[in-house]
Amino acid sequence: MEDVFGQALYRYWKGDRKTPHLLRRDDGYGDLTKTGVYFSRKMLPEEKAVLSLAQGKILDVGCGAGRHTLYFQKKGFDIMGIDTSPKAIAVCQERGCEKAMVMDAFHPKLPAASFDTILLFGHNIGIGGTLAGVERLLSNLRKLIKPEGILLLNSLDPVITDSQVHQAYHQKCRTEGRYVGSIKIRIEYRDQIGNWFYWIHLDPELLRQIASDTRWQMEILSDDGAGEYLAALRPV
Repeated sequence: MEDVFGQALYRYWKGDRKTPHLLRRDDGYGDLTKTGVYFSRKMLPEEKAVLSLAQGKILDVGCGAGRHTLYFQKKGFDIMGIDTSPKAIAVCQERGCEKAMVMDAFHPKLPAASFDTILLFGHNIGIGGTLAGVERLLSNLRKLIKPEGILLLNSLDPVITDSQVHQAYHQKCRTEGRYVGSIKIRIEYRDQIGNWFYWIHLDPELLRQIASDTRWQMEILSDDGAGEYLAALRPV
């Protein structure tokens, strides 16, 4: 079933504040997630420090329920939120996002060299799914950014974990010939089960290399020491 995540967002917006959704990995591991986190109006301290670098016209890629889109819109920025989930965009629009559209980052209506800032928050570099997909994503976003622009993102270093379950999954990935941070997942919500898809978390040095290969210069802005980090990419 398609757009299960969008259904979870939409039903939360319409009043179901109790039902979580589950991120199910292909080894059976499940991560139960409160849907309300996508509606929080408060930015975390580390987010505020990074988001203060945003400038000019902004593109929020994978905007979800519009958390960051609304934040910048209320600050007077010209911001467009895009997501492939129709229900997520419906939530954005009903919440007051002035520019929220159903599209992906490769849509031909996104003009070249037209954005001063691009956001990939919510670990949305993961949209790439695989190493080749991340390279393709960053190559395309490089075309959309202005020469003096900035791309802001957060990600997770997958190997920084003491969990035997995650370590076993890393070995499974190696055996299958894929990067340990490229995970196969689906979203489950109520009685709905989504289709399998790939998502990726990247260690900082690998992301730096892919960024360089796609004509970006990367700077680590913060690192919590437990795997989570924030980075800025600037076109070169």
